[in-house]
Amino acid sequence: MKRKFLSHKKLTLLSSLLILSSIISGCSNSSTNTSKNINLKSILAKNESTDELYKAAKKEGKVVIYSTSGRAKDAKKSFEKKYPGIKVEVSVLKSDELMNKVTKEQDASMFNADVIITKEVSGAVKNQMVDKGRYLRYLPSDIAANVDEPFKTQSEGYASYLEFRTLFYNTDDFKEAPVKNWWDLTTPEWKGKVYTADPLSNPAFMDLFSTMVINSDDMAKAYKEKFGKDIVLHGTENAGYEFIKELYNNGLVVLKGSDDALDAINKKGKNAVAIAVSGDMSKIEEKSWHVSPIYDIQPKTSVPDPGYVFVAKNAPHSSAAMLYLRWIMGETDGKAKGVDAFNAVGAWIPRKDVKSKNPLNYSDLNLWNFDGDKLYKTSPKVRDFWIGLK
Repeated sequence: MKRKFLSHKKLTLLSSLLILSSIISGCSNSSTNTSKNINLKSILAKNESTDELYKAAKKEGKVVIYSTSGRAKDAKKSFEKKYPGIKVEVSVLKSDELMNKVTKEQDASMFNADVIITKEVSGAVKNQMVDKGRYLRYLPSDIAANVDEPFKTQSEGYASYLEFRTLFYNTDDFKEAPVKNWWDLTTPEWKGKVYTADPLSNPAFMDLFSTMVINSDDMAKAYKEKFGKDIVLHGTENAGYEFIKELYNNGLVVLKGSDDALDAINKKGKNAVAIAVSGDMSKIEEKSWHVSPIYDIQPKTSVPDPGYVFVAKNAPHSSAAMLYLRWIMGETDGKAKGVDAFNAVGAWIPRKDVKSKNPLNYSDLNLWNFDGDKLYKTSPKVRDFWIGLK
């Protein structure tokens, strides 16, 4: 009996030790996977000076950037000249491809990226990447002092630049903007004369329509301003959906991309308009387009399409990442040459101390706020609604 008891006791002790070892091991692994991230968050909050960052960055030797914009490559040249000893590696991908790549790498404990520059995808960047700690917000306090809201404190991240979707018209056909209200486009005058990029292939175009659904009260008010009576819904949920339906049924011409839409209205005599990206304004002279954007449409011109910047989770070259981001943000005074790659016609820098190359400053634009959470919930419904119109 005694031997049996001792054997059972040893077995119990051994089992307890194994369980304890497993728990400790699990905690250790969890700590290993998250400690860098926790430390990185504290590092990002330190607001180290440029000199301190450069000293540490030279030891790291490089910075790896995943970007949806080729502008990151333009900033690479000026950065490497300003900070010799640090090599910039840039991979350009679409927003959804970038999310997938980072997710797969991080889940496999492969932390390759340092800097993320990305457009939103109907709120998926916020909900799937920022909220889950894969992309980390970074905005030093000395730079934040001159940043416009919501990018200073109210958004998921700082935007190195932003664009938006708006209407363009042919300047040979019209001496001034022919559209004042989005509901104008649902009238017989514009039947078959409105072009757009396919929102099923271009998330930012779908975000514009989804934002109209989210802000349906504004769309209802604009309807009354246009037609002098309250809107009557025809089997739709609200005024945003009703606008999409009426626009589509008024002969909306859906093309592959923004360039295609602008090229289509460039021919004199079409008397047409196109929903296109503001960033295409930089191509107008290059492509000899006779088109011009409309900056003010009721109830709102558009919704911003920000190019957010983040430090990636467990970034292996975190000091170089912060140094590069400070560079493209324009540094404390907004004059660092890195900002020049993003400050262009058709794009806006949300900083009070950076002069815009556009006729209107960012703060003067008539835009809805970008709401990533609402877009994340609403866009799938709007997408299904759009598909159902076909």
